Amino acid sequence: PGLFRWHMSSPPKTNSHFRDAPSMPSAELTSLLQRARAGSIHQFGDQGPEGSAGWSSGSPLPACLLLHDLEAGELPADFGADPGFTTVTDLDLSGNRLQALPPDVFASLGSLRTLFLGGPGPKFTPEGKTCNMLTALPPLTSLVHLEHLSLHDNQLTALPELEGCAALHTLRVDRNPLKELPPSLPPSLRVLHLEGCPLGGCLDRPDELPAAVRALTRLEDLQMPDGSHVGEFFGTPLGALLGGSGGSSTAEL
Repeated sequence: PGLFRWHMSSPPKTNSHFRDAPSMPSAELTSLLQRARAGSIHQFGDQGPEGSAGWSSGSPLPACLLLHDLEAGELPADFGADPGFTTVTDLDLSGNRLQALPPDVFASLGSLRTLFLGGPGPKFTPEGKTCNMLTALPPLTSLVHLEHLSLHDNQLTALPELEGCAALHTLRVDRNPLKELPPSLPPSLRVLHLEGCPLGGCLDRPDELPAAVRALTRLEDLQMPDGSHVGEFFGTPLGALLGGSGGSSTAEL
């Protein structure tokens, strides 16, 4: 069945079938979805204008749901909670001046693989004037298929637990006032950006990085809080850097 279908042919019933039937979507949600853009989430600059996805009420949502740079200000309370969101695999909500997310925003987004909540640019630049300003996130435990999570340029001081995100390979939290990281990060992580986060640790003192970062064994690309970019591509083997002491790592560099 298509998105947002509900029973209208008979009076309300008391049995469980009718109690569980989807409710009518809010006008605010319908209006926002009609502004979705066409294109791929990873092809920046090649996405269509506002509304180019051509979504209409009663139609399935596109798997790649591009709602970036709309300056929405806030999301409707039923965003992400309607069962129609279960087919969405890529979601871009960057550039919307969001300060909070609905508590149930991830309830029907269990198929999500890519989530962009950061950007469009560094928040201290003209390109970043529409950045979201999130201070907290709802639990992410239902996002078991999530591979790419972009949260840069928000106002987060802490992250929810990420252990349930067992497929996560890219995490961007740069330029957030993070005071700490979760006790452990998904061991699947290969890309981690921490530039501008007051977490401790730098190229000369990698031993001062949070323990959760130093425990990662599959990292290929690490941007440290001081902005240093290290990894195999940059000629700095991360295994040796994170596994050794600050002094020995610096000597090898």
